[in-house]
Formats: sequence, structure tokens, C-alpha cells
Amino acid sequence: MDARARRFALVSGRWDACLAVVDIDAALDPAHHDTDRAVISRPRVTPDLVDAGGAAVPAVGLPVSVVAVPALDRLLVVNHAGATSLQAMEGCPHGHAGAVALFELRATLAGRAAAPTMLPTGTFGPVGCVATPDGRHVLVAAGEGAGREDGGYQISVIDLATPALRHNFEMPHAGTPCPRPSPDEGFGGFPNPAGIALARGAPDLVLTADGGSGTVSVFALADVLAGAPHPPLARVALPSGPFGIAASPDGALAVVANRECPRTGAEGNSVSFLDLAALRRGEGAAPFHVAIGSDDGRPSRPMGVAFAPDGQSVFAAGFRTGTLSRLARGADGLWREAGRLALEGPDGGPACPRGVAVTPDGALVLVAGGPRGAPASSVLWLVDARELATLARVKGVGNESYFLEVIEV
Repeated sequence: MDARARRFALVSGRWDACLAVVDIDAALDPAHHDTDRAVISRPRVTPDLVDAGGAAVPAVGLPVSVVAVPALDRLLVVNHAGATSLQAMEGCPHGHAGAVALFELRATLAGRAAAPTMLPTGTFGPVGCVATPDGRHVLVAAGEGAGREDGGYQISVIDLATPALRHNFEMPHAGTPCPRPSPDEGFGGFPNPAGIALARGAPDLVLTADGGSGTVSVFALADVLAGAPHPPLARVALPSGPFGIAASPDGALAVVANRECPRTGAEGNSVSFLDLAALRRGEGAAPFHVAIGSDDGRPSRPMGVAFAPDGQSVFAAGFRTGTLSRLARGADGLWREAGRLALEGPDGGPACPRGVAVTPDGALVLVAGGPRGAPASSVLWLVDARELATLARVKGVGNESYFLEVIEV
């Protein structure tokens, strides 16, 4: 790490319509443990709405994921529900028109964020996002359909130079969306992609974690950017409906969190590794499943995953078991759970970890979580990656926080 660099965690606020900007090194100060003193700012990610009486009413956007593009001074937050009233959200939290909140990165890190530019995605219930290698575009996965939990089948391509929605790339889907919420046997025809990742290589690949169909879809990045419908290079079946997904730094592997089956409601207990190098050779992705979070096979409901910068370790959050797992590859080449940490909330409540990120030097793992509760009730854990020990906790990073981004500038 450059001695002059500063490290930040950008944490999605979900039911708090904000982004928490956390100074990582301030959070490691023992005097700041179990406080929110390391939170530099909480910029709003939605505009105010106007009610029938003309009064301003804060919108609820359900911010769920974040991506920073330093070269263009861009910071994007995906609002799962765009800019919706709290009343509409409480009545139906699914199927709202999505949007991306666009900030200036440097101003936001300095605590001087202006009101964001709102970019509608033209889709519903977006979740994950990822920047392209050249930093010119951000891809956003549309997890839901119009007014429904089921029915997501698009990847939004955001042009950062404009900035504007370039197009929505259509993924294969069949039938009509299930009109009922999950679990329901009517799910399965639509992919409902949640997580999205990009794997460098020849070709560069876009991977989506399809919670609705229990698959990972693999596309060539060039096809997604071109815009016209194009069949995937592969669709890989998984043990359960996936949520988070990540690609290794060398682009040869992917790991995906198998969260739950939308048809039965059965929660998963594994992550799956996909051999992207083999897929590029035309040999198939050969998924390899590893149970995490418990020793007895009970559901851990994995949600977030992240590779270490050297590609030799993977970290996965078990929502149901309240655990952070470290996975490593043995001498036989197989991945296994090599360590596990039981995360503890400041007040003894359930940890409910979701998002996972690793600092560029590989020394720290950051985990965002906490159950839905009061405003500013979510927690950020800072964990020693080697020892798998909690070094600090930051309070007040959101309310049911989801994904996060770590950046060093």
C-alpha cells in the first residue's frame, strides 16, 4: 500500500437511502471500534418526491451495490427500487423501476458529494453492477420484472462518458413471469440475474448469477456491449439459486454464492467454482461445489463472495450462519473451506452478513451486514484476512446493507 494512499469502503444502505463512505484506516483505530466515527459521510442516493399536498417526501431507493471508476471520477450506486415512496415499498418491495445514482468520486470521498444524477436503467429490481475493463461502461443486472419478483432478464449497459443508458441486453427467457412471490413453482423461466462479474481473458466474459433459474449465464463482453440478443456461451446449472458472483484476478475462475431455490425456498449451503479457462477452450465450466458455514451441512445461505487479489483465497459470507468463510486450494488443486469466523454484532444480535470485499493489498476482508431494523443499524466488519479475526466494527453504515466497494486513492 502506498503510504500516501487512503482506503475507503463504500457501503450500500438499502433501506437507508444513502451510501456510507467509511475511512478504513480510521475504522482500525481502537478508539473508533463499535462507533460510526469512521463514517465520513452518508450522501443521499435518491431525490425527494412530492406528495399530494406538495410537501417533499424522501424517496426510498434500496441502494444495493456500488462501483467506482477512478479514471473518470465516477461513482455509481445501484438503486434496486429507483426512487420510490416508502408506502409503495412497504406494500410491495419487488418489481420497482430501477435507477443508478451517479456521483463524482473524489468529491464523495472528501465528504462533499452533490446530489447525484439519476440514470433510470429501464429495468426492474436491479442488483449487481460491474465496470468494464476500459472503464467506459458499467453493467447492471436486472433482478426482477415489472411489479413482480420474477421476470428479470436484462443487463443494462451504462455509458459513463455520456452518461446515459446505452441499451439493455436481453438474456434468454421463457414463458411468463410468475405472478406470485417466491417460493413458488412458477419460477424458473426467467433468469432474474442478481450478481454480475467480468472475467478478463480471450474473450472477456460477463457472468451473471441467475437467482430465478439456478444458473450462471456466461456471455462474451463484446456481445453484451453490441446490444443485439445473442445466446450465451454457456449456462451452468447450480445446486441453488445464486446471488453473489466474482471472477478471479486472472480471469480463469469464477465463484458464485448458492443462496436459495426460488421454487421451494430451500436455502443453499455452498459456493460453486467455475473453470472459465476450460470453458474458453470449449470444454465446459465443470462446476465444483464446496459447502461453507457449518460442519453439519445445514443451510448457510451464502450471499457475497470475493477473491483475494492474488487469486489464492476466496471469502464468502454465510447469511444464515452468520459466518465468514475462507476457501483455499489444496495441493490436489481442489478448493476447500480452510477457515471460518463467526461474526458477532455489536449488541449480540444476528450478524446477517451479505457483501464481501478485500483490500488491494489482500490484508483485510470487509463484510457488510445486519438484519433490517432501525435506520443506521447495519454493521461493517474489518477482518484480518490471514488470521480470520475481527479487527474492528463500524456501526451506522445502513439498514440491511448489501454489497460494498473498497477503493484506494
